[in-house]
Amino acid sequence: MRYLWLLLLLFPLMALAQDELLLDDEEEMDTQEEVKCIPDTLTVPFEAYKGTAETPTDVKRWYSFGSEHQKNKNYDAALPYLWKVFYNDSGKYANRAIGKIAEAYFKKQKADSSLLACYIGLKVFPDQQKLHYYAGYLENKLGRYKCAIPHYESLVKQNPKNKNYMQELALLYFRVGDEKAIEVQQKVTELYPDDVKAAEKLGSYTQALLGSAIEVWREAFKKDHNNIKAARSYGKEAVVEGSFEEAIEPLTAVINKDPKADDYKYRALAYSNLKQYSKAIADLKAWLKLEPDNLDIMLEIAYNYSSAGSLKTANNWINKVLAKKPGYGAAYIAKGELYETAVLFCQKKRGSNKTELEDKLVYERAQAQYKKAMKDLSVKVKARNKYNNLKPYIRTKEDKFMNPGIKITSDCYSFIK
Repeated sequence: MRYLWLLLLLFPLMALAQDELLLDDEEEMDTQEEVKCIPDTLTVPFEAYKGTAETPTDVKRWYSFGSEHQKNKNYDAALPYLWKVFYNDSGKYANRAIGKIAEAYFKKQKADSSLLACYIGLKVFPDQQKLHYYAGYLENKLGRYKCAIPHYESLVKQNPKNKNYMQELALLYFRVGDEKAIEVQQKVTELYPDDVKAAEKLGSYTQALLGSAIEVWREAFKKDHNNIKAARSYGKEAVVEGSFEEAIEPLTAVINKDPKADDYKYRALAYSNLKQYSKAIADLKAWLKLEPDNLDIMLEIAYNYSSAGSLKTANNWINKVLAKKPGYGAAYIAKGELYETAVLFCQKKRGSNKTELEDKLVYERAQAQYKKAMKDLSVKVKARNKYNNLKPYIRTKEDKFMNPGIKITSDCYSFIK
């Protein structure tokens, strides 16, 4: 159950949000060097007050004076009284006083003093939630995430349904690369099933820490089809995992509302793998409008036309690429692959898998394209491998001797010049 004083603490913290000590949250993992959280020496000059109480009423009187000054925001006057209480009592007054001390230093924007007070107090009162709150908050804002974690663990343990504490703990785990982030954020989504942003965070943590978050994004998308982030992440993850049919619905939802280049790219990839080439080509052309200088999109369009059996159109697209960038190795490889596809297509058309002499001439044309591609260092190895792979399929010396003047004449290969 959340305590009333914890609710009240949230309001003064708002006033300090612009102080350079209290930095904005960054939702990303951070690699940290080992930091010693608790100082070796937990001493303050106020220890001199130890043993100065002459009667039990002194402690109550000091606590009353200190609390009144604190209430009036006169922190400098409050601190000596509250330290006297802490060093002369071992019960509830000392417990309350050290919490007020940490708060007073915090309000004075003295982070080091506030943290020192927290660690001095926690040594005596290890479950004091106010001290864990300030220590965790300050360590977090100072970027010492590993130091902040134990304090938020304590806060969550004592307040297991506090959404803010749980989400902060999950984020801290994530920042240090701890998979516990997923477990804690999962509890948040279970307690607050209608919180779309909580589900998105769970997906982000899962994807970053485990490499796959499709189930999380799927669930978020099912809850809210207008959740563009969930739909986009779900669709992309489905494509990456090979669930192409599953990817279509979320990616379509995104494209209908807020299309980006990658959305067309991933849906085109899904359609292509589903052999729905016309739809893939439509998405690729839409993507090309957003990135008109992207030659690889044009080659992907050519690939889909080739797969659909439109060999001449595929060839035209490859030629467009080479016109824009002569010597582009990827385009020569695409043309070589197109010629290889043509052989299979034409064999199927004539109802025979037998490699005819004309087919061998086409394979030689493919080899010629791979040879050109080898001049481009970025694809040289790939081009060489493809060139060598065709050696068993080209004309033998006997073929050349027996048929010296043979040419490519079939209508099926008419696009090859």
